[in-house]
Amino acid sequence: MAVYLRDLSARSPTAADLPAVKELFAICARVEGEQEGHEEDGDLSASWQRMDFLLSSDAWLILTRQGQVVGYGAVWAVAVAGAELAQGSNWAFCVRVHPAYRGRGIGTLLLRLAEQRARAALENVVVRERGCALLTTTVAYSNRSARALLEREGYQLERSFWYIVIEGQTQTAWSERGRLTLELELEEEERSAPGSRGPARLLAPAGRTMVRHYCCYEKQLLPGALSLQQAEQHKA
Repeated sequence: MAVYLRDLSARSPTAADLPAVKELFAICARVEGEQEGHEEDGDLSASWQRMDFLLSSDAWLILTRQGQVVGYGAVWAVAVAGAELAQGSNWAFCVRVHPAYRGRGIGTLLLRLAEQRARAALENVVVRERGCALLTTTVAYSNRSARALLEREGYQLERSFWYIVIEGQTQTAWSERGRLTLELELEEEERSAPGSRGPARLLAPAGRTMVRHYCCYEKQLLPGALSLQQAEQHKA
């Protein structure tokens, strides 16, 4: 199915777009009460400088006629254990859409661009010998529209977890005060009782504590030729 964006345009980002993309991330985080993609998105400028990441082919912007960045998508290789990054890779991606522009097909377009890029890369690497790779993403549990989109596009919920940051004060040997930050990830049990007290409720009164709930989705990704063959077999 084709995706058409009215009064919007798409292009690859440049280094000059970094502040606008960071602002988009911040807007999404404020609205959703989350800090999505906590590891991959923690330092956007560093991810743009990865040797295996090219802004011209691995990232996309959606802009209004006035030049406002209202959508961002990116995809990158994740090394498979025991293989070189260029030889055997899974892929991960992130998508951000400005809350005021959701429901217009932007997320769908960016997701499919990420899939297309990863699938094209599979044609030229040894990973094709395995027949498929995994494409993964992490979204906030509260982002129901993103989760619904992923499930419609064939992604499976692989796991959910709580990301917790606890900040406190520490006393050093030379009597100078400093900040101690503890970061934790807690896997969520598959069969948690409805209404059970999660970390958000348990730790909220503890002071300077950040608690976030995430869902990890994944999808088997076939190289382009194999994907077309599978589609034809499904039709038959």
